[in-house]
Amino acid sequence: MSDVTREQFSQQVIQIVRARFPLVKIARAEQSFSLRLNGRTASLENLYRMYQLAPDQLRHHVERWAVELLRDSEGTPDRFATFEEIKDRLMPMVVASELAELRKSNIITQSLIEGLSVTYVLDGDRTIAYLPNEVLQKWSISMEQLHEVCLQNLVSRSQTLQAHTAQDENGAVNLILFQTLDGFDATRLLLPSLHAALREPLGSPFAAAIPNRDILLCFKSDTETIGRLRSQVQQDYRTMPHQVTDRIFLVTPDGIAPYNN
Repeated sequence: MSDVTREQFSQQVIQIVRARFPLVKIARAEQSFSLRLNGRTASLENLYRMYQLAPDQLRHHVERWAVELLRDSEGTPDRFATFEEIKDRLMPMVVASELAELRKSNIITQSLIEGLSVTYVLDGDRTIAYLPNEVLQKWSISMEQLHEVCLQNLVSRSQTLQAHTAQDENGAVNLILFQTLDGFDATRLLLPSLHAALREPLGSPFAAAIPNRDILLCFKSDTETIGRLRSQVQQDYRTMPHQVTDRIFLVTPDGIAPYNN
């Protein structure tokens, strides 16, 4: 792992952006470990974690990060599209409540469970853009209608999911992992059919974890299994990009519940 400090990393990012986009205004932000790019504040946490995983890919990741921020700040033709024109590309996204709270004045969000919130995004070819609050009024739809459309899109996209499984010493499945890397793996915790689909191999209720947005872990809720996997969940949360939460949840017939042990 690289021994570059966060201060040094911030300066490297600034240098790369200035070299690639000389007209862009970029500087340190007041917030910790963040930069301001054309007036928009963005955290460097995900970039830094990507860098630690693959230091040789830094320039590529920084340039892509900058392009996404520039597109988002300048707006795209999709922002002027009607609801009917883009409704098939709208998706929910589960995020940490702390992130949603920081941005709730700008993006549509609602609480899911303690520690988690749901936001709503427009899924593009290479970018994911959060929906701003004003689109509800512009499209003349309610939060409930938006959520229903987004959830149905998530269901449609998840119909042919392939899962990875792990077994205990007796050959019984005790872990099922979803990792398509499409940006919505953690969000699949919202799937209405999740409990019905996995209760036979994992029992009911079963446990779930989403340490970052690109993985959904579902596993037996017995003390031994949870104890064995908890440290790995916490490690992934600390080190992987796009972190969500290190908490463990229960998937029940009635929905998601906190695991409090």
